[in-house]
Amino acid sequence: MKSIFFNSIWFFFDKVFKLIVGFAISVMIVRYLGPKWFGKYNYVNSIIVLFGIFVSFGSEGILVKFLVSEPDQKNEILSASFWFQTFFGILSFLLSVLFLIFLRNDSDLFQLLLILGIPLLFRSFSVVKYVYESNLEIKKVVIIENLIFFTFSFIRVILIYFNSSFNWIFVSFATEGIISNISLYLYYRLNHTSFLKVRPKLDRIKSILKESFPILVSGFAIIVYMKVDQIMIGSMLGDKQLGIYSVGVRLSEFWYFIPIGISSSFFPHLIALKKELSVQYKKRFAILHSIVFWMALLGACITQFAADFVILKIYGYDYFNSSLILKIHIWASLFVFLGVAGSNYYILENLQKLTIFKSFFGLLVNIILNYFWIPEYGIVGAACATLISQFCANTLFLVFFRSLHPILFLQFGSLFEIRFLNIKSIFRKQVSVYHSND
Repeated sequence: MKSIFFNSIWFFFDKVFKLIVGFAISVMIVRYLGPKWFGKYNYVNSIIVLFGIFVSFGSEGILVKFLVSEPDQKNEILSASFWFQTFFGILSFLLSVLFLIFLRNDSDLFQLLLILGIPLLFRSFSVVKYVYESNLEIKKVVIIENLIFFTFSFIRVILIYFNSSFNWIFVSFATEGIISNISLYLYYRLNHTSFLKVRPKLDRIKSILKESFPILVSGFAIIVYMKVDQIMIGSMLGDKQLGIYSVGVRLSEFWYFIPIGISSSFFPHLIALKKELSVQYKKRFAILHSIVFWMALLGACITQFAADFVILKIYGYDYFNSSLILKIHIWASLFVFLGVAGSNYYILENLQKLTIFKSFFGLLVNIILNYFWIPEYGIVGAACATLISQFCANTLFLVFFRSLHPILFLQFGSLFEIRFLNIKSIFRKQVSVYHSND
């Protein structure tokens, strides 16, 4: 269990390093672009993220599961994953282009999409990172990605200093994505035989896609109801309002890596505990839910007092209205954190099909509320719609299915098991579980 702890440390080092450097660079970029062009960037990026989920086909957790359960079939699994992700990468790029033409036939947006969408074609090379994740060796991925990230962050500072064209900023994003994916593959090849020499088996591809399909559908629905507000704002209110809205949302979402990192580090061991029918299985889930809930609550409370100051001092008066969006949107993190913590349960208990209904439930609520509230209340209405839809998808939905009641009980248990803000107690309890299983 110590490997889980150290894997989490490396994961957080990766995210915190990128957060510190990336936050400073992003502030420079947001100020440099201004609300209008920052809105254009977020409009196009929302479309790319929307269709980019098809590249992995929702197979991230499934691939880790296969690699942990069938280590001797590693090359076969990687080969199958690489080729179907290559196919879906091309498909995702084409769908993004067609979707933008259908929504807004704008030459600036089209050019921006052609630049930012190129990394979709190279994302399949990053399948090797699931090997490191399954072996709890995430530090190797962290080192490579951070070196590339730091290099391109420096390049972006130079571009801004010399008042370069906006397009060069966007090209740097695309180039970083391409090099990052290819570098992971090249590093993997230094110590492993090429899985590309292994002919992908159709049965393996079918088995991965079959198990991943429910997660893909639910993941697509999640991305839609996380990005549909930005697409609707850009189409209804214009790029400037979207730029202001996006600053508040980005600050609210910047720490979503925390539950993802914790859950990812717990996942391989939860698989083992499930196979062993260990009594620690439910206890580990309870600890996971407690940790993420109290982190989210603490962050949301602090944000209410700091939002105005942070937005004004960091981003300037042009983005001051983003503070209200941040104050509202931050409360959605409570339900997002709990939803991420419970996502492993769906996979381990073979309940992936329910994630489809869960996600579409949240999507339906979000689209309906955005449709009525954006024209009436503007970007504030969109923030409120996101908050309510996250509650509906990650908590209210659990009430309707008895097989999901264990997750609901874990969510309620996280309210009472740990005293308010007793972070020290959380840490001690988690460490004690690690030692008891070593």
